[in-house]
Amino acid sequence: MRLARRPAYRPGDILTLKSGGLPMTATWAGPVVFAPGNWLICQWFGDDGELHQDMFPEATLKRARNTLTA
Repeated sequence: MRLARRPAYRPGDILTLKSGGLPMTATWAGPVVFAPGNWLICQWFGDDGELHQDMFPEATLKRARNTLTA
């Protein structure tokens, strides 16, 4: 079994899909059993104000632009 490299992002990072979409906050990053590479669990508020959560392969994400940083 080959170990995944260190995740490019970490919990707390603000990300978007490379294909576009709303900014999301990463809540978990790392390898998973069911697929190769690193995956991230992200949460975001939709246009409807509802909290959403999903899991994405790291390669589909990028850092969001124009976000505040501490």
